[in-house]
Amino acid sequence: MNAPMTLSLSLLLTLLLTACSSAPKGPYGYTDRYQQALTSAPSGHPVDSATIDRFIAFFNPLDASTIPAQIDTLYADPLYFNDTLVTLTERDQLAEHLQATAEGLNSMSLTVNHIIKDGSDVYLRWVMEARFSLLGSERLSRTIGISQLRFNAQGQVVFQQDFWDSSQGVDQHLPVIGPMTRWLREHD
Repeated sequence: MNAPMTLSLSLLLTLLLTACSSAPKGPYGYTDRYQQALTSAPSGHPVDSATIDRFIAFFNPLDASTIPAQIDTLYADPLYFNDTLVTLTERDQLAEHLQATAEGLNSMSLTVNHIIKDGSDVYLRWVMEARFSLLGSERLSRTIGISQLRFNAQGQVVFQQDFWDSSQGVDQHLPVIGPMTRWLREHD
């Protein structure tokens, strides 16, 4: 075998081995970021019912006109926020995300069915109703979920992880994705 071909094969083999040895990208990042944030987030402070009620009221309904006035008192900066759609670490990013969400929906409300306090963590079990227009008609998405929260001494959220399945909610109404997710759910 000649030298250029040997070199080419060696480089190709090195590239393939390097590519195969790396950690997979994709959904694993979501879990890793959550685990890292959970261990590095402030341990949180005990929170009173008024603080939890203020948090629930912010999302019931989510109102684009009140987000700018309330976001600074409700959320700390920096923070960890993941609603399964995005992961954010700055309050300004969160304000933009919530603003865009509120403006993109006709309405969104949260009914909290159960509150669990476990040390510095607060868990809210909820039902979310979102109304939005798609292809000229209003759609209703009704989903269940749980939010894990931690608050600082000022009563601001420093950690929020929402656990919910977006394919059971908004995704099922999308023209291309919706039929596929419904079919997969029915054929599991």
